[in-house]
Amino acid sequence: MAVKHRYSPGKIGTIVDSVHIVIGAAVCLMAAFAIINPDKYSFLFPFIFLLAAVLTGVTGWYTLISIKRNLKKRALSIIYFVLAALLAVLFFVSAVSIWLHN
Repeated sequence: MAVKHRYSPGKIGTIVDSVHIVIGAAVCLMAAFAIINPDKYSFLFPFIFLLAAVLTGVTGWYTLISIKRNLKKRALSIIYFVLAALLAVLFFVSAVSIWLHN
């Protein structure tokens, strides 16, 4: 019989916090490079939007699984997913405009 691993909300929260720290640091670093020298590092803008979409999606997922019956929190997770989708669209638009232009 296979062992099922069930993670507690506190353990999942720690994992989500770690993801926030790593992706947030990567986004800040890439944004700093892209702002300092936009001509040289313009290829980073799509990656910034992609990582921001992933980060927002992870936040929405965690909000959705951590709150079972609170409708306001459920609506908040849906807003997170909509924002993640908008950031993903920005990723595709910027990727097409920057990568195909060069």
